Amino acid sequence: MKNPPDVLKALADARPAQLDAPSTPPLPFALTGRPAPVRRSRRLRAATLIPAGALAAAAVAGVAVLTLVAIKPGDPAPVPDAAEVARPLTASQILLAAAERSSRETSGTGKYLVVRTESASVITVGSGASAYEMTQKSSYESWLSRSGKQRNWLVFQDLGMTPTTPADAAAWRAAGSPKQVMVGKPLPNGELGPGSPVSIAAGPRRSGPSEPADLYAIGVRNVSVRDLEKLPVDPAALRAELLQQFDGGGGDLPVDRDEWLLTVASGLITEIPVSGAVRSAAFRLIATLPGVRSLGDVTDQRGRPGQGFAYPTQGGTIERRFMIDVASGRALGEETRVLRSEGRTARREPGSLLGWSVVLEQKITDETPPK
Repeated sequence: MKNPPDVLKALADARPAQLDAPSTPPLPFALTGRPAPVRRSRRLRAATLIPAGALAAAAVAGVAVLTLVAIKPGDPAPVPDAAEVARPLTASQILLAAAERSSRETSGTGKYLVVRTESASVITVGSGASAYEMTQKSSYESWLSRSGKQRNWLVFQDLGMTPTTPADAAAWRAAGSPKQVMVGKPLPNGELGPGSPVSIAAGPRRSGPSEPADLYAIGVRNVSVRDLEKLPVDPAALRAELLQQFDGGGGDLPVDRDEWLLTVASGLITEIPVSGAVRSAAFRLIATLPGVRSLGDVTDQRGRPGQGFAYPTQGGTIERRFMIDVASGRALGEETRVLRSEGRTARREPGSLLGWSVVLEQKITDETPPK
């Protein structure tokens, strides 16, 4: 069966709307073929004796700060409960530790800022009782001119589709292991609309120049690399700068101001390449916002370990989860999962993975972009 010319549109329609990041740059070329309560002893907290930098270092190492216990002569020594022995880092500790490390990062010299990422969307294919899920992956490489004198260069590859879980693999085999699957657009009630046939094979690696220079967006404002390098490095000033772009949200952005600010600020640590100082300010800003929770120890979709935090969005139906390498202060990646099954995700269980992305590399270089 031959693919229709609008296969890429079918994939885009099938992608859950909440996965669309407003800051994702456009491709510079057309894709045709396919795209019990315990009594507590009085405590003297050693934390009051430790400088802030040492606290951050302890958090980076994943070590809980110890407390000193005041014991009267003859009293039995208290036995700490398990939660105190191995207490996971709070969201604030994770964010502030990452901010501390990010603030030490120095910018290199070079013509280009290079970012390599890989992303995926979980798509329901087939129909009715025979429907199952496939994960569609793609890789993206951006070569961004820091001065604006060179042309931006983008490299993209569709990595194809694979069954998401072993149960999906069994369903795919039961369907005859098709080389093409029917991809329909999710409807508001969670059902699937009419589908179009899409190949599951990977596509060729494509590259080309990108115009204009403003590849990213902060709220409603398009920005260049030079604009990003001028962002405030103070959390309060960064907050004020970002809120200047808040126009009530809507579209693919939240309408609640705090949720909007979370979305835009978190984009500065995962989607938009900024300096370590700006990323540090973004981490500190997120630490002041409500709704953020700790995930503790996590791994990203490449199996890399880190610390995680998350917050709800889309009216509490979706949760965005972030994996951070606190030792470097850089994001490893993020995931989007179902928090409450309703609307377009009515047929998906809470906790179901909707999509993910990983940051594979970010560097400054004088190398020449690949052709």
